Amino acid sequence: MPYAELNSLYHHVLSNVDNIETLKLVLGTLIVVNPGLKHGGEDINSTHKMDKWLSWQPGESEACLSLLASVIKCGADGEISILHASLSDFLLDPSRSHQFYLCRESVLGDSAALGLRHLRQQEHDKDGMSSLPSWEVIL
Repeated sequence: MPYAELNSLYHHVLSNVDNIETLKLVLGTLIVVNPGLKHGGEDINSTHKMDKWLSWQPGESEACLSLLASVIKCGADGEISILHASLSDFLLDPSRSHQFYLCRESVLGDSAALGLRHLRQQEHDKDGMSSLPSWEVIL
């Protein structure tokens, strides 16, 4: 098995996380949703944008990623960078990632639901302004 050592490393790093489902929301956004958003010129590439997108309190996504410093970097400005391209390959392959698997369809379905929630919030926003990017690219 050509990926055995790499798989073992990623399993070890990811198993240190207490709430894997929460982590999968962040990783799914970074790995599955962002590539589609880049075509529109706006992506969720910082902890600030991630917190807003997931309707979390400021700092929650950074805290979620803090145990993954060996594979994901959160810069001083909040920018999120995946340090190893092979992490995406690992997470998108169920035979390698097992409980850490990111199913594209599930991630995109969750993202569409979040996008609809944000659109509903915008509708009720008195001034009609939003600090979120336009999400119609993924909807």
